[in-house]
Amino acid sequence: MDNENKKEFTSKYILDYKMYKEFSRGYLSVSKASIILWVLLAIALILNIIEQNYKNVILFGIVYIIFGFIYIIVGRNKFYYKRSKFLNNDKDIDAKIKIDEEKIVLTSQNGNTTNYTFDQITSIIETNNLLILKLKYNVGIIIDKNNLTGGTKEELTNYLFSVCKNIKKQKVINSKYWIILRKIISIIYVILFILSIVLLSLKKNEMSVYQNVLEQNNYYVELQTESYNGYNTKQLIITKNYEHINAYMYEFGTDKDAKNNIKYWANLEADSNIKDEYIIEDSEDYQKYVIDNIEKYIILIRKDNYVFYGIGNPEYKDELNNIVNIIEEEIKEK
Repeated sequence: MDNENKKEFTSKYILDYKMYKEFSRGYLSVSKASIILWVLLAIALILNIIEQNYKNVILFGIVYIIFGFIYIIVGRNKFYYKRSKFLNNDKDIDAKIKIDEEKIVLTSQNGNTTNYTFDQITSIIETNNLLILKLKYNVGIIIDKNNLTGGTKEELTNYLFSVCKNIKKQKVINSKYWIILRKIISIIYVILFILSIVLLSLKKNEMSVYQNVLEQNNYYVELQTESYNGYNTKQLIITKNYEHINAYMYEFGTDKDAKNNIKYWANLEADSNIKDEYIIEDSEDYQKYVIDNIEKYIILIRKDNYVFYGIGNPEYKDELNNIVNIIEEEIKEK
């Protein structure tokens, strides 16, 4: 073995709570599996907002906040630090690390030694004060950079890269950037949580707006809740002093549910034969069908996740059209 590989490095440390916290935070922050999970959760939350499933995002946010408070109050790092201290006769672990040309030796204050081979090391993590040699099975060897002898930090890492065959990328992983990434994702969670609350409040207000504008035009409006596809759906029953028409306004959970229902009702009223003349408009955000024949006069309108369903007698089209004009005027203002 050449002279470079015959270097000997040593480092001492006392594992107090501050050091344990830095070690634990640095070690856990670079876990790719957890980062991937965090990113996938963020994507899932964004998709839920796009699909207008705001309640799912709010529920996740509440659970996330609860677990965050539990983590802060209970103190995971403090718990594991106290446990390691208890197993060491209620004393902080005082250890010495020696790295030579053959192996890594950890010696405790009572003289006990633990040997590690270079093949066990899979990566090197760096924090403000530590180098952490990551081993398989979630084990880490602590090296205090401030108490390193036998060479510089760079000389030590270069040496380890030359002898540790199972380190795939010869690059020190700086935990600082991974911690920043986790903080950014956490901020995204908070933004999505607040955004969902705001958007859900706006959705609830929209139904009230439709109800108010109809009541201002002397229509009697009754708010009920119906179950569609297993979900509670708000429904306005719109009436006046005649019985020639039936009119309803539905608030579905998502645009997709609204689209599915207006298509279903249109097919139902047209006997599965939606003629081109029935389709007044059919876009992503707005749909309108008017089914006008001898037997019935039907108007279906969808705006986002809201569907108006009017059923009238062909002899009294004006009565249904009056309601539709009010609804469409409100839609144009949005």
